[in-house]
Amino acid sequence: MARPEEIEVVEAFKAAKTGEEILAAWAKQRPGYKPGAKGDPSLDFWVKHRPDMLHTFAHNQLTGLIDRGILDPKTRYLLLVGLYMMSGHYDGVLPQACNAKAAGATEEELMEVAFCVCYSVGKAKLQETGQCLDTVFNNPTFKEIQPLKKD
Repeated sequence: MARPEEIEVVEAFKAAKTGEEILAAWAKQRPGYKPGAKGDPSLDFWVKHRPDMLHTFAHNQLTGLIDRGILDPKTRYLLLVGLYMMSGHYDGVLPQACNAKAAGATEEELMEVAFCVCYSVGKAKLQETGQCLDTVFNNPTFKEIQPLKKD
C-alpha cells in the first residue's frame, strides 16, 4: 500500500489516461513543481502520438512501484538516479534528482549516488575485463595461435 505521503500521487497516477494527464500526474511527485511550456521533450512524441506507449513502458511500472510502498520516496528516487546514470539515461536524471530533492535528498547524497555509480562501473569493468582476458588467455584455441612470421 502506498505510503501516506504518496496516496494522492498514486490516485493521480491511477486516474491519468491521456499523455498530458500522465505527465501531470508524474509532476505530483514534486511539491510545487510547475511544468514548463515545452512539456517533456524526451516524451512529447509519445504524449502526442501514442500515450499507450507511456502506459506500457513507464506509467504502469511507476504506479506499481509507488503503490507498493516498499521503498520510502527518498530512497526510491536516489536509487532511480543511480540506475538512470548507470544506464546512460541522462535525460531521466534531472526529473529523478528533482523528485529525490523534493523527498528530502541533499546534494551531498546525490553526489554520493554518482560516486557509487562510478565505483560500480569502474570496478565492475576491472573485474569483467580481467575475467574475460583470463578466459581468453586460457582457451586452447587462443593458445594454439601462432604470430605471423615477418618476411
